[in-house]
Amino acid sequence: MHLPLLTTTTTTALLTLTTAATLPRQDPGSDPAYVGYLLSTFTDVNPQVYWYLSDASDPLAFNPLNGGEPVLRSTVGTQGVRDIFLTTNAERSEFFVVATDLDINADGFSWDEVTRRGSRGLTIWKSNNLIDWSEPTLSIYRIEDSTAGMAWAPSVLYNSTENLYYLFWASRLYSDSDTEHTGTASLDRIRYATTSDFVTFSQPSDYVALDSENIPLIDQEFLSLGEEGHYARFLKDENVLHVYQETTTDGLFGGWTRVPGYIVETVTEGPAAFPDIQTEGKYHLLLDNYVEYVPFQTSDIESGAWVEESGSEVKGFPAGLKHGNVVLLTAEEYEAVLARFG
Repeated sequence: MHLPLLTTTTTTALLTLTTAATLPRQDPGSDPAYVGYLLSTFTDVNPQVYWYLSDASDPLAFNPLNGGEPVLRSTVGTQGVRDIFLTTNAERSEFFVVATDLDINADGFSWDEVTRRGSRGLTIWKSNNLIDWSEPTLSIYRIEDSTAGMAWAPSVLYNSTENLYYLFWASRLYSDSDTEHTGTASLDRIRYATTSDFVTFSQPSDYVALDSENIPLIDQEFLSLGEEGHYARFLKDENVLHVYQETTTDGLFGGWTRVPGYIVETVTEGPAAFPDIQTEGKYHLLLDNYVEYVPFQTSDIESGAWVEESGSEVKGFPAGLKHGNVVLLTAEEYEAVLARFG
């Protein structure tokens, strides 16, 4: 069992939040309110925001929107984005796309450089209807402090009680005295802050840090499991480059129990988990194998026994897609997105 660091006095142990993938209900089962799935993603060749759409009858048959061209393009920071995450509130009255500001194709790119002095902000777009989007903003969305080398792989949960978004990301931290970040950093860890508008943020804090176990962590993703305080989460262990699962019934700031082993013992990252609309208790998980997403499914989420989907199950699943997330859409949203970007 790994216990997240309790770095706030304003959050109760049973804090319950909902993921964008499952709003307004946490486990839709056969809820007719949902008719399809929207995948937000990017490609290595062109790190911008791409959308893919599938319907309830065939969740993995994602069709490219906007003629296969990006739906959103970054014009700020590195002018490239990865690790795309779409989120919304309980009323679905506002939407945000949050992404890592990073272009690995840039001249002179170096992984060492971007982890020491990469962006400490995130590229963010806002919409009130999923159709009309603001210009991207980076400079005012600085969520990390000066000790951080980077802010990567955002994910978001919305708390309707507080009317706050909980924003999570991965960072490594340097000593206060190492202002140029030339020394040795901490291990990668999951950080978080809260915001009501993605303009101002609370002071960043550690959420999960496994320094004592010598495990660097990135790429956290949550999955709400339908009951108050009941979640699964997925984390990438950077020592072995594998993704593992933990579960809790105590809320996000309670205790977590790790499922032994890893989802699959091959190189993977960027987990994207979402419930099946038609079959209650069935869940899908996409894992990025450094080349593209590979889909998995389970009907026993507590066991963490995920099976790679194959054959007719993945007919129509597109190649080359990378770290993103999947949001369930209502009929009105589905038709609006299809009409605008189909």
